[in-house]
Amino acid sequence: MAVPQTEVSAGQRQSINMEGLIVRNGIIVKNLFVFVSLSLLLSPVNAWSHHGGVSLAFGPGSPIETCSPLTLPEGGFVAGVRLEQVEWNKYDFAQPNNKSSFTFLSANMSYGFTPAFMGTVIVPYYIKRQDGFGENEGLADVKLQATYGFHYDPGIGFSRNRSEDTTVTLEGKKRIYMAVSFMMSLPTGSYHKELGGEIDPAMQPGFGAPSYTLNVSAARAFGSFTLNGDLGADFFTARENFQFGTELRANLAGVYELYGNTSSFLSKLDGILELNFLHLERDQENGVGVVASGGNILYLSPGMRFSFPSLQNANLGLLLKIPVWKDLNEQDQQQGSEGLEKYRLIVTLSFFF
Repeated sequence: MAVPQTEVSAGQRQSINMEGLIVRNGIIVKNLFVFVSLSLLLSPVNAWSHHGGVSLAFGPGSPIETCSPLTLPEGGFVAGVRLEQVEWNKYDFAQPNNKSSFTFLSANMSYGFTPAFMGTVIVPYYIKRQDGFGENEGLADVKLQATYGFHYDPGIGFSRNRSEDTTVTLEGKKRIYMAVSFMMSLPTGSYHKELGGEIDPAMQPGFGAPSYTLNVSAARAFGSFTLNGDLGADFFTARENFQFGTELRANLAGVYELYGNTSSFLSKLDGILELNFLHLERDQENGVGVVASGGNILYLSPGMRFSFPSLQNANLGLLLKIPVWKDLNEQDQQQGSEGLEKYRLIVTLSFFF
């Protein structure tokens, strides 16, 4: 994850101010994070379907959908929200009950336990709409994520992240920053909600069973241009003889500084262009692959990122995710599935404490 590194590193003034805040509040935040995490882990589980993204890339020089490998400083705390609005293409074969739109909302908290280790809690809320039937909405499956950050120096080798690797800008650095992360979802979302008299797994807020995500990411700066990439896999467990297909992701993002002035209200404006590839295995029902599920999709995603250091290091990200190529299984029978969107609009807002 990227902290607001340009503001922090451009001058030691803000770094010193935030350091004082971290020292005063670090223990409190750490205890709060642990309390929230344990509470979620110990809460009763009752239950998700096709879902919004969960990348926590934030801060200047970071992409939006592609994961950033940068970690928070020790005691650093980020609170953020994410909105993903999906508008579906509609087809005659699905009339009069086309899926119309999905709204994925989430709140996230990330804390730097050490410069190399960061923990995150994500609390999502989903709204899924279908023509003629109405909508299903509710809290979705809570996610817990652990991230370990390290880097590679040419001629030196690999090292874990230290304090100087979390409060610096990537610009001018020859280091390749990397991270590995593990995330699990807890089945806290509803998964038995009827819509049109049926229980459609794809129209539920929750998955009904735990899921697990592995991800590796890397970033390297070339002057004002930063190249980011990540590879990830989502694994879903079965519930009631139904199992969502494994999802494999490969993302590549270029981030270029269009404007930079550390003394202005808008200190940095980044232009972003991403390629997001998604491979979906077939869903399984009673051990048999479900017809009209799974396939491959490539998205082209332009976006922008705005940094406002005077507003508690606020960072606003905007991304439009457009499917430009797809190869779906039984595509003429799919509707309301990944790859058949008109677009996905993603808005993120984060604050660094």
